[in-house]
Amino acid sequence: MVRPAGLEPATCGLEVRCLSGLNKIVFMRFGFSVLALALLGLGISLYPKSEKRWFIDEDYLYEHGSALSAEYLKEHAPEFAQRLEELLPWVVRIEVQHSPADEAYRSNHGTGILLEGGQVLTAGHVLNENVTGDVSQILVTRSDGRVLHAEVDRQGAQDWALLRILLEEGAAALPSSSIELGSATEGETAIFFGYPAMVGLNAEGEVLPFRKGDTQAGSPVSALSPMLIVSSILDAETMTLDPIAGFPPVGGMSGGPVLNSRGQVIGVQVSVSKTTDNATGRTLYYRLNVVPVSAVELLIQ
Repeated sequence: MVRPAGLEPATCGLEVRCLSGLNKIVFMRFGFSVLALALLGLGISLYPKSEKRWFIDEDYLYEHGSALSAEYLKEHAPEFAQRLEELLPWVVRIEVQHSPADEAYRSNHGTGILLEGGQVLTAGHVLNENVTGDVSQILVTRSDGRVLHAEVDRQGAQDWALLRILLEEGAAALPSSSIELGSATEGETAIFFGYPAMVGLNAEGEVLPFRKGDTQAGSPVSALSPMLIVSSILDAETMTLDPIAGFPPVGGMSGGPVLNSRGQVIGVQVSVSKTTDNATGRTLYYRLNVVPVSAVELLIQ
Protein backbone atom coordinates (compact mmCIF):
# COMPACT_ATOMS: atom_id res chain seq x y z
CA MET A 1 0.00 0.00 0.00
CA VAL A 2 1.31 3.45 -0.86
CA ARG A 3 0.30 6.94 0.07
CA PRO A 4 1.14 10.44 -1.21
CA ALA A 5 3.66 12.14 1.02
CA GLY A 6 1.68 15.09 2.32
CA LEU A 7 -1.22 17.02 0.90
CA GLU A 8 0.88 19.56 -0.92
CA PRO A 9 3.96 19.05 -3.13
CA ALA A 10 7.17 20.44 -1.69
CA THR A 11 8.67 23.47 -3.40
CA CYS A 12 12.38 23.52 -4.11
CA GLY A 13 13.17 27.05 -2.99
CA LEU A 14 16.06 27.84 -0.70
CA GLU A 15 16.10 30.54 1.95
CA VAL A 16 19.26 31.89 3.54
CA ARG A 17 19.71 34.51 6.25
CA CYS A 18 22.85 36.63 5.80
CA LEU A 19 24.75 39.44 7.52
CA SER A 20 25.13 42.28 5.04
CA GLY A 21 28.72 43.23 4.27
CA LEU A 22 30.12 40.04 5.76
CA ASN A 23 28.15 37.71 3.46
CA LYS A 24 28.01 35.27 6.33
CA ILE A 25 25.32 32.61 6.27
CA VAL A 26 23.78 32.08 9.68
CA PHE A 27 20.61 30.31 8.80
CA MET A 28 19.55 28.00 6.02
CA ARG A 29 16.20 26.38 5.29
CA PHE A 30 15.63 23.95 2.52
CA GLY A 31 12.15 23.75 1.03
CA PHE A 32 12.52 20.04 0.27
CA SER A 33 13.53 17.46 2.86
CA VAL A 34 15.16 14.96 0.52
CA LEU A 35 18.59 16.55 0.99
CA ALA A 36 18.61 15.69 4.66
CA LEU A 37 17.51 12.16 3.89
CA ALA A 38 20.24 11.81 1.32
CA LEU A 39 22.94 12.94 3.70
CA LEU A 40 21.78 10.35 6.20
CA GLY A 41 22.07 7.66 3.59
CA LEU A 42 18.38 6.74 3.74
CA GLY A 43 17.80 6.59 -0.01
CA ILE A 44 16.69 3.48 -1.85
CA SER A 45 17.15 1.90 -5.24
CA LEU A 46 14.38 2.96 -7.59
CA TYR A 47 15.31 0.35 -10.20
CA PRO A 48 16.00 -3.40 -10.07
CA LYS A 49 19.60 -4.27 -9.25
CA SER A 50 19.97 -6.00 -12.59
CA GLU A 51 19.57 -2.67 -14.42
CA LYS A 52 21.85 0.32 -14.40
CA ARG A 53 20.65 2.86 -11.87
CA TRP A 54 20.34 6.16 -13.68
CA PHE A 55 18.45 7.91 -10.86
CA ILE A 56 19.72 8.01 -7.27
CA ASP A 57 18.55 9.51 -3.98
CA GLU A 58 21.38 8.28 -1.79
CA ASP A 59 24.81 9.65 -0.84
CA TYR A 60 26.73 11.96 -3.18
CA LEU A 61 23.60 13.14 -4.93
CA TYR A 62 25.22 15.89 -6.93
CA GLU A 63 28.47 14.17 -7.90
CA HIS A 64 26.85 10.93 -9.00
CA GLY A 65 23.45 12.23 -10.08
CA SER A 66 24.63 14.95 -12.42
CA ALA A 67 27.17 12.63 -14.01
CA LEU A 68 24.48 10.00 -14.53
CA SER A 69 22.26 12.56 -16.28
CA ALA A 70 25.04 13.56 -18.67
CA GLU A 71 25.87 9.91 -19.37
CA TYR A 72 22.20 9.07 -19.94
CA LEU A 73 21.88 11.86 -22.51
CA LYS A 74 24.97 10.71 -24.39
CA GLU A 75 23.55 7.19 -24.66
CA HIS A 76 19.86 7.92 -25.21
CA ALA A 77 19.70 11.48 -26.61
CA PRO A 78 23.09 12.21 -28.22
CA GLU A 79 21.76 15.10 -30.32
CA PHE A 80 20.59 16.93 -27.22
CA ALA A 81 23.82 16.11 -25.38
CA GLN A 82 25.73 17.90 -28.13
CA ARG A 83 23.62 21.04 -27.58
CA LEU A 84 24.28 21.31 -23.85
CA GLU A 85 27.19 23.69 -24.27
CA GLU A 86 25.06 26.24 -26.15
CA LEU A 87 22.11 25.98 -23.72
CA LEU A 88 23.89 26.12 -20.35
CA PRO A 89 24.95 29.83 -20.53
CA TRP A 90 21.29 30.89 -20.50
CA VAL A 91 20.46 29.12 -17.24
CA VAL A 92 20.97 31.57 -14.36
CA ARG A 93 21.15 31.57 -10.59
CA ILE A 94 18.72 33.91 -8.82
CA GLU A 95 19.13 35.48 -5.38
CA VAL A 96 16.35 37.59 -3.88
CA GLN A 97 17.59 39.59 -0.89
CA HIS A 98 14.69 40.62 1.35
CA SER A 99 13.42 41.54 4.82
CA PRO A 100 16.44 43.59 5.94
CA ALA A 101 16.75 44.25 9.67
CA ASP A 102 19.67 45.38 11.87
CA GLU A 103 22.27 45.10 9.10
CA ALA A 104 21.04 41.58 8.25
CA TYR A 105 18.89 40.26 5.44
CA ARG A 106 17.40 37.05 4.19
CA SER A 107 17.83 35.54 0.76
CA ASN A 108 15.70 33.29 -1.43
CA HIS A 109 17.62 31.28 -3.99
CA GLY A 110 16.32 29.82 -7.21
CA THR A 111 17.08 29.19 -10.87
CA GLY A 112 15.81 30.80 -14.08
CA ILE A 113 16.30 30.99 -17.84
CA LEU A 114 17.44 34.13 -19.67
CA LEU A 115 15.23 34.92 -22.65
CA GLU A 116 15.43 37.46 -25.44
CA GLY A 117 15.04 41.11 -24.43
CA GLY A 118 16.65 40.66 -21.00
CA GLN A 119 13.72 38.75 -19.51
CA VAL A 120 14.25 35.91 -17.03
CA LEU A 121 11.59 33.25 -16.52
CA THR A 122 11.45 31.59 -13.08
CA ALA A 123 9.04 30.34 -10.41
CA GLY A 124 6.95 32.92 -8.58
CA HIS A 125 7.62 31.54 -5.10
CA VAL A 126 11.34 32.20 -5.52
CA LEU A 127 10.43 35.89 -5.25
CA ASN A 128 7.91 35.82 -2.43
CA GLU A 129 8.24 32.67 -0.30
CA ASN A 130 8.79 33.68 3.36
CA VAL A 131 9.25 37.32 2.37
CA THR A 132 7.96 39.40 5.29
CA GLY A 133 9.65 42.71 4.48
CA ASP A 134 10.88 44.68 1.50
CA VAL A 135 12.92 43.16 -1.30
CA SER A 136 16.31 44.87 -1.27
CA GLN A 137 17.61 43.60 -4.59
CA ILE A 138 17.38 40.74 -7.06
CA LEU A 139 20.67 39.36 -8.36
CA VAL A 140 20.97 37.18 -11.44
CA THR A 141 24.28 35.34 -11.92
CA ARG A 142 25.25 33.77 -15.23
CA SER A 143 27.38 30.66 -15.53
CA ASP A 144 30.39 32.80 -16.52
CA GLY A 145 30.21 34.62 -13.17
CA ARG A 146 28.67 37.86 -14.47
CA VAL A 147 26.25 39.29 -11.89
CA LEU A 148 23.26 41.34 -13.08
CA HIS A 149 20.57 43.26 -11.25
CA ALA A 150 16.93 42.61 -12.06
CA GLU A 151 13.43 43.74 -11.19
CA VAL A 152 10.07 41.98 -11.21
CA ASP A 153 8.30 42.47 -14.52
CA ARG A 154 5.14 40.44 -13.84
CA GLN A 155 3.90 37.36 -12.00
CA GLY A 156 1.16 34.82 -12.66
CA ALA A 157 -1.31 32.83 -10.59
CA GLN A 158 0.33 29.56 -11.67
CA ASP A 159 3.57 30.20 -9.76
CA TRP A 160 5.57 31.76 -12.56
CA ALA A 161 7.34 35.11 -12.74
CA LEU A 162 9.19 37.21 -15.29
CA LEU A 163 12.16 39.34 -14.27
CA ARG A 164 13.75 42.06 -16.35
CA ILE A 165 17.51 42.63 -16.33
CA LEU A 166 18.62 46.16 -15.36
CA LEU A 167 21.89 47.12 -17.00
CA GLU A 168 24.00 49.79 -15.36
CA GLU A 169 25.13 52.75 -17.44
CA GLY A 170 28.13 51.77 -19.53
CA ALA A 171 27.66 48.05 -18.86
CA ALA A 172 28.17 45.59 -21.69
CA ALA A 173 24.95 44.71 -23.50
CA LEU A 174 23.48 41.27 -23.08
CA PRO A 175 24.06 38.85 -25.95
CA SER A 176 21.01 37.85 -27.94
CA SER A 177 19.40 34.80 -26.33
CA SER A 178 19.08 31.71 -28.50
CA ILE A 179 16.43 30.18 -26.25
CA GLU A 180 13.13 29.27 -27.91
CA LEU A 181 9.79 28.33 -26.37
CA GLY A 182 8.09 25.09 -27.33
CA SER A 183 5.46 22.54 -26.39
CA ALA A 184 5.49 19.24 -24.51
CA THR A 185 4.62 15.80 -25.87
CA GLU A 186 3.59 12.94 -23.61
CA GLY A 187 6.33 10.33 -23.32
CA GLU A 188 8.98 12.70 -24.61
CA THR A 189 12.33 13.09 -22.85
CA ALA A 190 12.63 16.39 -20.97
CA ILE A 191 15.70 17.94 -19.36
CA PHE A 192 15.53 20.06 -16.20
CA PHE A 193 18.34 22.46 -15.22
CA GLY A 194 18.91 23.90 -11.75
CA TYR A 195 21.39 25.13 -9.16
CA PRO A 196 20.90 22.96 -6.05
CA ALA A 197 21.74 24.14 -2.54
CA MET A 198 24.06 26.96 -3.62
CA VAL A 199 26.47 24.72 -5.55
CA GLY A 200 27.30 24.15 -9.20
CA LEU A 201 29.72 22.48 -11.59
CA ASN A 202 33.08 23.90 -12.64
CA ALA A 203 34.63 23.38 -16.07
CA GLU A 204 35.97 19.99 -14.98
CA GLY A 205 32.56 18.82 -13.78
CA GLU A 206 33.46 19.08 -10.09
CA VAL A 207 30.78 20.15 -7.59
CA LEU A 208 31.82 23.38 -5.87
CA PRO A 209 30.05 25.86 -3.54
CA PHE A 210 28.98 29.18 -5.00
CA ARG A 211 31.03 32.20 -3.88
CA LYS A 212 29.88 35.77 -4.34
CA GLY A 213 33.39 37.13 -4.73
CA ASP A 214 34.99 40.22 -3.23
CA THR A 215 36.01 43.13 -5.45
CA GLN A 216 38.27 44.64 -2.77
CA ALA A 217 40.08 41.36 -2.22
CA GLY A 218 40.17 40.68 -5.94
CA SER A 219 38.34 37.35 -5.69
CA PRO A 220 35.92 36.72 -8.56
CA VAL A 221 32.36 35.44 -8.47
CA SER A 222 32.13 31.69 -8.98
CA ALA A 223 31.70 30.64 -12.61
CA LEU A 224 29.60 27.50 -12.17
CA SER A 225 27.22 25.66 -14.46
CA PRO A 226 23.85 24.24 -13.36
CA MET A 227 23.13 20.55 -12.92
CA LEU A 228 20.62 18.58 -14.92
CA ILE A 229 17.96 15.96 -14.32
CA VAL A 230 16.55 13.88 -17.18
CA SER A 231 12.84 13.12 -17.05
CA SER A 232 10.01 11.67 -19.09
CA ILE A 233 6.80 13.65 -19.60
CA LEU A 234 3.99 11.67 -17.95
CA ASP A 235 1.21 14.16 -18.66
CA ALA A 236 1.70 16.97 -21.16
CA GLU A 237 -1.46 18.78 -20.02
CA THR A 238 -0.72 18.93 -16.30
CA MET A 239 3.03 18.98 -16.97
CA THR A 240 3.96 16.15 -14.63
CA LEU A 241 7.40 14.64 -15.16
CA ASP A 242 8.93 11.33 -14.11
CA PRO A 243 12.67 11.72 -13.33
CA ILE A 244 14.65 8.91 -14.96
CA ALA A 245 18.28 10.06 -14.58
CA GLY A 246 19.95 12.25 -12.00
CA PHE A 247 18.72 13.04 -8.49
CA PRO A 248 15.65 14.52 -6.74
CA PRO A 249 15.50 18.34 -7.00
CA VAL A 250 16.40 20.20 -3.80
CA GLY A 251 16.41 23.76 -2.46
CA GLY A 252 17.63 26.32 -4.97
CA MET A 253 16.40 24.52 -8.09
CA SER A 254 12.90 26.04 -8.18
CA GLY A 255 12.26 28.02 -11.34
CA GLY A 256 14.76 26.01 -13.34
CA PRO A 257 13.85 25.58 -17.00
CA VAL A 258 12.50 22.32 -18.42
CA LEU A 259 13.42 21.72 -22.07
CA ASN A 260 12.02 19.26 -24.58
CA SER A 261 14.18 17.01 -26.75
CA ARG A 262 14.44 19.81 -29.33
CA GLY A 263 16.07 22.13 -26.82
CA GLN A 264 13.01 24.39 -26.44
CA VAL A 265 11.82 25.62 -23.04
CA ILE A 266 8.46 24.04 -22.22
CA GLY A 267 8.09 25.17 -18.60
CA VAL A 268 9.67 25.90 -15.22
CA GLN A 269 9.87 23.47 -12.33
CA VAL A 270 7.91 24.60 -9.25
CA SER A 271 7.60 21.62 -6.88
CA VAL A 272 8.29 17.95 -6.26
CA SER A 273 5.90 15.22 -5.12
CA LYS A 274 6.82 11.79 -3.86
CA THR A 275 5.03 8.59 -2.98
CA THR A 276 6.20 6.54 -0.02
CA ASP A 277 5.65 3.04 1.31
CA ASN A 278 3.46 3.10 4.43
CA ALA A 279 5.30 0.24 6.06
CA THR A 280 8.88 1.39 5.57
CA GLY A 281 8.55 5.11 4.81
CA ARG A 282 10.82 4.64 1.84
CA THR A 283 10.31 6.67 -1.30
CA LEU A 284 8.90 4.67 -4.19
CA TYR A 285 9.00 7.39 -6.81
CA TYR A 286 9.20 11.15 -7.36
CA ARG A 287 7.25 13.47 -9.64
CA LEU A 288 8.32 16.89 -10.90
CA ASN A 289 5.58 19.50 -11.21
CA VAL A 290 6.03 22.12 -13.90
CA VAL A 291 4.27 25.32 -14.98
CA PRO A 292 4.03 25.24 -18.80
CA VAL A 293 5.24 28.17 -20.88
CA SER A 294 1.80 28.27 -22.46
CA ALA A 295 0.73 30.10 -19.30
CA VAL A 296 3.20 32.91 -19.97
CA GLU A 297 4.42 32.83 -23.57
CA LEU A 298 1.89 35.40 -24.82
CA LEU A 299 3.29 37.83 -22.26
CA ILE A 300 6.92 37.41 -23.29
CA GLN A 301 7.86 40.16 -25.70
